[in-house]
Amino acid sequence: MNNKTILIQGALDIETQYLINALNNKEYKNIVGYEFYKGTINNINIIISKTLVGTIHSTTATITGITTFHPDIIISQGIAGSHKPDIHIGDIIIGEKCCNINAYKMPIKNKENGSNPLEWEPNKRAKNIKYADPQLIDIIEKTLNSKNKIYKGTLGSGDVFNREYDRIIWLNQTFQTLCEDMESIGTYSVCNQFKIPCIGIRIISNNELQLEQINKKVALDLQKMLINILHKLEIKQ
Repeated sequence: MNNKTILIQGALDIETQYLINALNNKEYKNIVGYEFYKGTINNINIIISKTLVGTIHSTTATITGITTFHPDIIISQGIAGSHKPDIHIGDIIIGEKCCNINAYKMPIKNKENGSNPLEWEPNKRAKNIKYADPQLIDIIEKTLNSKNKIYKGTLGSGDVFNREYDRIIWLNQTFQTLCEDMESIGTYSVCNQFKIPCIGIRIISNNELQLEQINKKVALDLQKMLINILHKLEIKQ
């Protein structure tokens, strides 16, 4: 067996349970409230990390996972909302980049002048783009098999569930984001700092621009796809 270890993250039960069930020789660890499942899938060393929802949780869970298990690769995966009218439920986004869509400087407005989020300006944290490992991008792009469309681009990430048409379009135009989730930026930021190869892969669960209601069950499809390509990721040098 190769000694390489792949840590796979998901925030929700529906984003992790299929992977957990697939583990052989399973060991469970709860570290300061974060759940980790250690085992093998097809003789590959795997850690499944249930990060919980949100950027703070994903950041903390990633640091905890790195310092405890010393993984060689980290994959952040799960569901996301589309930021483009033509990216639909079931489509896959490979995250070449990730940006913080929750960091802004607002113009001064006096009392009773209201608020207009479309006037907010991204601050330096929003402009500090984080990157996936190029070799992981290449491997996943070549090997991931989906009946739906696969896109490669920027993941938007922040503690927000955008449902306003104009706001979503603004985010897409400002950051060139293809989708949004609540965890990727924490993972990318920590991995870039620790110099751990990482990548985010998201399956679209809803498209507010097209009134496509959220379908969390597609998270299962992504987990099945990942299991089929783990052997390709393990041989990354």
